Amino acid sequence: MKKITTLVSAFLFTLAIQAQEVNLKPEYKQNTTYTQTALQSNVIEIAYEGAEEPMVQESGNTVVSTTKVGKLANGEMPVVVEMSMDKDQEGAAMINGAKIHGKVKPGSKPVFERVEAPNMPDEVKGMIQGMMDQGLSSIFIPAKKVKVGESFVQETPLEIPLGPVTMKMKDVATYKLNKVEGRKAIFAVDHVFSLEANVEGQDMKGSGTGTGEMVYDMDQNYPVRNDAKVTMSMAFEAQGMQMNIKTTNDTKTTTVIAPTK
Repeated sequence: MKKITTLVSAFLFTLAIQAQEVNLKPEYKQNTTYTQTALQSNVIEIAYEGAEEPMVQESGNTVVSTTKVGKLANGEMPVVVEMSMDKDQEGAAMINGAKIHGKVKPGSKPVFERVEAPNMPDEVKGMIQGMMDQGLSSIFIPAKKVKVGESFVQETPLEIPLGPVTMKMKDVATYKLNKVEGRKAIFAVDHVFSLEANVEGQDMKGSGTGTGEMVYDMDQNYPVRNDAKVTMSMAFEAQGMQMNIKTTNDTKTTTVIAPTK
């Protein structure tokens, strides 16, 4: 009898876990501030013909972006993103104080219109605006309902302008809802990347994979944590020499959401 009771209890517990369902509908809320902190570490290995060992470069940075969403009026809300870095980090002079202006409709992905940054070249402004527009596609995924144990796939195409070169990337991310703790939904995320570009007449292609975790706040309808470790490999020919580049990027992102004061 005790064994039967244990089996029944385990079965009911399994049913309860499987019945947990998350309504994914990422969105910005009016009069709300989203403070995002991204900690990144990068390792780049460059190997070329004739070299016994690859050249290794390591770097890291912390970028804080504060997104303020204004009051809903005429069906849309103004959005201003202000970015900052520690003054000792590379690129801080350009990034600090930069503001990206845009607008968003309820339940939609924001659209950015201009970058205000006195110390930033115009080509970098265009790159920042493009990356913001496309990067948020991985957050503002189409609304869907997901149960514990279920998965869904999100494809995000990216075009990154780097001066005269445009790098085309695609991220195919598979999200699996592992568990629900209180009002937080925890997803395991697997990434498959592909990229291509033409540099000075030479085709450059690459691929990569990554793993991570997303924590989605069901009350805020927004991810409050996003971690990913990605390894990419690229190969191209430069001045008749074959070069291979391997990059490892580890990013940990947290977001604090609060009413705008």
